[in-house]
Amino acid sequence: MRPEISRRGTLQAAAGLSLSGLLPLPLPNGVAAAQSTAGAGPEELAHYYRFLEIAEGRRLVRDRGSWQLTGPPLTLHTAGVLPLVDNPDTEKLPPGSRQRQASEACDAAYDEVLQALQRVFDGHPDELREAVARMRAFEGHAEELSQIPSAPGASTVLGPAFRLPRTAGPRTEPPEAGPPSTA
Repeated sequence: MRPEISRRGTLQAAAGLSLSGLLPLPLPNGVAAAQSTAGAGPEELAHYYRFLEIAEGRRLVRDRGSWQLTGPPLTLHTAGVLPLVDNPDTEKLPPGSRQRQASEACDAAYDEVLQALQRVFDGHPDELREAVARMRAFEGHAEELSQIPSAPGASTVLGPAFRLPRTAGPRTEPPEAGPPSTA
C-alpha cells in the first residue's frame, strides 16, 4: 500500500513518519541518549532522529529512560522519495537555462531565510514570523526545483544547492534610526 504523498510531506510519507518535536541531547555515537524528554513519544522525535531511523532501518524506542535503536524494523516506501541529483550545484548548470534560473532563485530564497533567522537571533524575536514566511517561500522554490530534470533526459531532478548568492560587497545592516543630525 503506497502512502499518500503531498508536496509538503514527501519524506514524511516515504518513511511513514511524523517529523516534528525535539529531544534534548544528540545521540552519542548515533545510538542512545542518556536523557529523555518527559512524555516524548515516537511522533515527537526531531527530524534528525527520524533520518537516523531511516539510515539504521529501525525505530528509536525509549527503554528505561534512554533512547535505543531497538524498535521494530522500519520500512521505507521508496516510491515516495524524490530522485534528487547528488550534490546539486548551481554553478554547474548552464547559464541562462531554466535549471540555472530556478536554482539561483532558490539560492536567493535560502539566503533570505538565513538573513531573516540571523535578525531573529540578533535580538529581533518579533521578526520570527517573517523568518518562517521566508522558510515557506524557500520551500516553494525547492519544490519547483524538484519538478525540473537535472539534465535533458535525466532520471534525476534538481534540488536546493544551499549556496549563498555572490553579492557585490559585504552585507550591511541599515543604520538604526537615531536623533536628527544638528550639523
